[in-house]
Amino acid sequence: MIIKYIGHACFKIRDNETGYSIVFDPYSPDSVPGFRKVVDTASEVLCSHEHFDHNHRESLIIEPAENSPFEVQTIDTWHDEVKGAKRGPNRIHVITEKKTGKKLIHYGDIGEVMDDLLTEENMALLKGADVALIPVGGTYTYDAEQAIELIRRTAPKIAVPMHFKTDTGVFGLDNIGSIEKFLADAQAAGFKVNIAKVCFYDTDETGLSDCVLAIRPQNI
Repeated sequence: MIIKYIGHACFKIRDNETGYSIVFDPYSPDSVPGFRKVVDTASEVLCSHEHFDHNHRESLIIEPAENSPFEVQTIDTWHDEVKGAKRGPNRIHVITEKKTGKKLIHYGDIGEVMDDLLTEENMALLKGADVALIPVGGTYTYDAEQAIELIRRTAPKIAVPMHFKTDTGVFGLDNIGSIEKFLADAQAAGFKVNIAKVCFYDTDETGLSDCVLAIRPQNI
């Protein structure tokens, strides 16, 4: 499985054998400062919720394909700590590669109280994923501290941060936390931190495990 970080909370995954691809949470043009518009193709588009920086399906050219190599499961959650009263619902997507059993989780804009999220039923899906795509910027999602706690409690092999800004102001919403802060906090919490220089990560070729992996956004 190849994972490409497009930017913000938008990722593309592609099956190495079939070429089938899924894009998560494409943002609308000019919705996130510093990011170019999304221009890509996909076999399938999945959105965690209907905010404009997560639901611009029109950005993608759909390439019809049959027999997806991925199983898609969902967990309906909340975008905030008050059961959606502030920002509505959020949907977590749990993607399992049928042939290998590798599991990837896209948490969307998770903001739900963590103890409410991590029920026994949900933990059966969330615990021990191969890759977890987790928002870390706060304000609209979990912040750095909450993201680290989520990683600790669900124990993915690789945790990939998303939905952040940079300290230098290159990209990202002004009122969310920076990737630099999250990585520093994760390292201080005892996690191994790896920083990729490219926007791709191939799970079949790169033997990383038990770490935080910051992937470079493509659309900057």
